[in-house]
Amino acid sequence: MMKVLVVEDDPFVREMAVTGLEDVGFEVTQAASGGEAMRLLQAGIAVDALLTDIRLPVADGWTVAKAYRERFPHLPVLYVTGYAERTQPVPGGIILSKPYRMAQVIGILGTWVA
Repeated sequence: MMKVLVVEDDPFVREMAVTGLEDVGFEVTQAASGGEAMRLLQAGIAVDALLTDIRLPVADGWTVAKAYRERFPHLPVLYVTGYAERTQPVPGGIILSKPYRMAQVIGILGTWVA
């Protein structure tokens, strides 16, 4: 079972993502801020993929992804954003614009399950 960390500060969007992923069999851990995601990393959680908003309180999605990639060098990262972002994702990362459909997210994560 693939373990996914969902980092999203909007409670409605976070719940939609968590429920959608759990409904198709993913094991999901969630964080409501970049700071919370960083605390989970420090606590030693292991994940197979990261789904993160880019604009987050405390630490943005770029910072979260970089920190997770230091520990898990080949971690797939799916960024979601409602803004036009100029910064490039970590290598292997994909940017998906909000609003997104859960089918898009599930399809992308499904290609990373091997």
